[in-house]
Amino acid sequence: MQFTGVPRTLLIPLRARAEEHARANALFRDPQALDWFQSVLWDAELENWYDWRYQVCISVRTKLLDNITAQHIAIHPNSLVVELGAGLSSRYYRVGEGKTQWIELDLPEVMDIRLTLDTQTSEHRFLATSVLDWAWMDAIPAIPSESILFIAEGLFYYFEHSEVKQLVQRLRKRFEDATLALDVGGIGFKQFNGHKAANVGAPMKWFVEDERDVAALGLSLVKVLPLLNCYTERWGLIPTLYWWLPFWGLFLRNFCLILETRLNPVN
Repeated sequence: MQFTGVPRTLLIPLRARAEEHARANALFRDPQALDWFQSVLWDAELENWYDWRYQVCISVRTKLLDNITAQHIAIHPNSLVVELGAGLSSRYYRVGEGKTQWIELDLPEVMDIRLTLDTQTSEHRFLATSVLDWAWMDAIPAIPSESILFIAEGLFYYFEHSEVKQLVQRLRKRFEDATLALDVGGIGFKQFNGHKAANVGAPMKWFVEDERDVAALGLSLVKVLPLLNCYTERWGLIPTLYWWLPFWGLFLRNFCLILETRLNPVN
């Protein structure tokens, strides 16, 4: 398995989840991620990016998005979850198996790897295409849009703002009132990760000041979860800065945000 560009980064969240699974106090269990990670070859050049802090970031992000997904499935018995830029996500096995319809969407070269590790079923389908190729939307089952959850995890960083805006507008036109769960990074995230991503040929392009930049895309904010303020036992001394250093508190609050949003209609 050899990737270039953004697909190369899929190994990072896979490793983070595999290592989380092995922790005694894990936020979640993910035997699928452990099995898959043991079946692929780690990219040694990613070692300069990956460390314990990134492992915690990925694990907390994963847990928060798992919570949003599980709640959506519980509220909507006939739901559909669509993971955009799914990579080697194993969320289906953690929270969705036997409970909902699920679609994994990613580039053909990524789906080729998934097919060597995972099995497609009528309930758990794979779409091999770019998120920015709008034709994939025609493959979404005709169900009430409010039952659909789109997840964009670790995806929009690699898009230009204009591409994110265009994708969200297309989703709003086709799936009004659907839910979109995503993560976005602020200036701190850019400073911490930007050069590392560029060094592996996956430059990050879109960052936000805060959640208002996301709402401006035509999304209603349902939940705003600052990553560094969640599961604080995993962050060491970082959360104390919220209380003692006001400037740094705002800086850290907007470092990374996990958002649950609703797709507003296009006027």
